[in-house]
Amino acid sequence: MDLFNRDELRRLAELQDDLCISLYMPTHRFRSDWSQNTTRFKNLLRDIRDQLREQDYRESEIDQILAEGRQLLDRPGFWRGLSKGLAAFITPESSDFYRLPLPFDEIAIVEDRFHLKPLFPLIAANRRFYLLALSQNDVRLYQGTHQAISEVEAAEIPSDIVTAVQQYEEPPEQGLQSHTQRHAPTPDGGGRDSDQMRHGHGSSEDQSREPKDQLKRFFRRIDESVVDYIEEDVPLVLAGVSEYLPIYQEVNSYAHLIEDDIVAGNPEHLELPDLHEEAWEVVESVLQDLQQEDQQRFEDLYFQNGELASDDFHEIIPACAYSRVDTLFVPSGQYRWGRFDPSSNTVEVHESQEAGDGDLLNYAALQSYLNGATVHVLEPEDMPGGRGVAAIFRYAADVKATETG
Repeated sequence: MDLFNRDELRRLAELQDDLCISLYMPTHRFRSDWSQNTTRFKNLLRDIRDQLREQDYRESEIDQILAEGRQLLDRPGFWRGLSKGLAAFITPESSDFYRLPLPFDEIAIVEDRFHLKPLFPLIAANRRFYLLALSQNDVRLYQGTHQAISEVEAAEIPSDIVTAVQQYEEPPEQGLQSHTQRHAPTPDGGGRDSDQMRHGHGSSEDQSREPKDQLKRFFRRIDESVVDYIEEDVPLVLAGVSEYLPIYQEVNSYAHLIEDDIVAGNPEHLELPDLHEEAWEVVESVLQDLQQEDQQRFEDLYFQNGELASDDFHEIIPACAYSRVDTLFVPSGQYRWGRFDPSSNTVEVHESQEAGDGDLLNYAALQSYLNGATVHVLEPEDMPGGRGVAAIFRYAADVKATETG
């Protein structure tokens, strides 16, 4: 599986070309079904070839554009590392392929920008969470969605708890040796015992306090790494043995740590699918609450102050382009084909995709995201009031796009 994050989405969203090809397909992970993956991918490449022919590209040009995609069919190692879905993004100059934990619908789209709306569940704060697993021998940070979970290898998380605790402790033999060299024992041995209490590991109270202090120091380093890596408002769940969790909570500075519910127990004893299942049980209600709060805010504004909330497609499209949108709701798996000209504030909408058309819902999601808005890509039945599109605005304005064509 390949890691896909907000930086990758932004990079793809900012890339515009006369020709941007987007491919999505569900994939099978079991060996017995592997042939279906390559067959599906071949069919999508054939679909793209037909679309490019309709746009008068020569066969030699098409061969060159799709070369890396065809070469992928001869890389068995790539197909062995599949997750639940495959996304491919191709221009005449570049090709990017992602094996991702989302079972995408099968689509092949040619536009002047990439079709990225299906990827928003991977980066939207209302659909993702992080899991920090604390075990004696290892510390790992995971990024998860409802569908899957994967380790964040890019995060520089200190991992060795045992070494962290032991590196500040004096070995018992060393403490005893230094004592016997410096002090002669009393006849009853009392001098040796009392001196060891002062210069060895100390009292039982010191012994119980020192490992905890070292754990705090180590957990602070982990906390700093987590805060540096997670630059967004996403829930963080802890998994670990009971003695670690309260100590980490004590030093935590990440604002969205879920403290009420945790995944207790040694994560080393859980398979990753089981760890994912337990983490999702903890975080699901939190994510649903965040989404419902935004939906309720839309409903309140829509009925109390119509200038700050709208479900008018012709108002929302220019608002996304002009950085007016604070929160956007768009349905997954639905398309509004057409063209928008921000310079003249005109929009042209068609029943089906025509030459030069793009999905205007995809355009709205990308422009809003690039302008710093919160974007919710929801199942159609989960849209606020069942609407086809909805938005909360940053400020009031009377700007609607004029429809042409």
